[in-house]
Amino acid sequence: MKYISQVTLISVSIALIIVSFNVNAYNVSDEVSVCNSALEKGDLTTATSVAAKILKHEASNRGALLCKGRALGSQSQDSQGNYNEALSALELALKNSQAGLEQIITTIFIGNLHRKNNQNAEAIASYEKSLNISRVEKNEKFERINLNFIGDTYTQNKDLNAALTSYLAGFKLSMNDNERAESYEHLAATYSALGQHDLAIEHQLKAMLMQQKAGTLDDVANANYVLGQTYQNAKEYDNAESAYSKLLQFSKDNGGAYYEAKANFGLAQVKAAKGEKDSAKIMFLDTLKMAKNIGENELAAEIDAALNKLNN
Repeated sequence: MKYISQVTLISVSIALIIVSFNVNAYNVSDEVSVCNSALEKGDLTTATSVAAKILKHEASNRGALLCKGRALGSQSQDSQGNYNEALSALELALKNSQAGLEQIITTIFIGNLHRKNNQNAEAIASYEKSLNISRVEKNEKFERINLNFIGDTYTQNKDLNAALTSYLAGFKLSMNDNERAESYEHLAATYSALGQHDLAIEHQLKAMLMQQKAGTLDDVANANYVLGQTYQNAKEYDNAESAYSKLLQFSKDNGGAYYEAKANFGLAQVKAAKGEKDSAKIMFLDTLKMAKNIGENELAAEIDAALNKLNN
């Protein structure tokens, strides 16, 4: 059991839509599918190679251009050249997109590329362009997606009030409990960052309720963990400890070793925040061992950093 972000789910959903547009005279739809599959698996070398093969025969193939742009974009933080080449591929894909949904999706990918490379003004401009097309097309699903991406970009740029405005607008377009849960989570995180802790807790509790109704086990576990963090940020340590303890039991009951480690990490952080340094140190060490045993290296690094901070 491990949380998969809503942004990842949106990316996969968009990729599936892209595949549906890739039947053409050269019968390369299967190759484009291979390219997108490699991309979603993180096999960027294969994705780039397959895209190049398609484009050699059909230089304006939209599906191949999108796959190439996204693959290069995933490497773009390591290379300005990759960023420029990715942007060129995506802009050419946009020129070859049909009016409506294809333009909406392609412009989102351009925005994602800009945002990943901290080109926030350009990212917002792309999302707003996609947003405007979505409104013309009366496509509320992608209108909401764009508003949330705009909020994410403002958050990245530390313009939290602007992010809040965008997330609130996106929330109004939520059509089901999953989408409402995502919006509540965005709002809770933003209120917390703004120091409006009562509103943050209120919205994270609503997110938990929505996830319990419609989410996966991972979604429920993550919402509970974030609730603990939200209480912790508000310095409501008893409530934070209660949230983490509930998550710990939930994880044990459902075989979720990852969130069992996360729950223990949260409990250790509360101990440290309350000044119980010795108890916190023991818990950090035990949780660090647990994270390493289940191969969660990123979590292990996070725990190790917290332990070093405690020892300094």
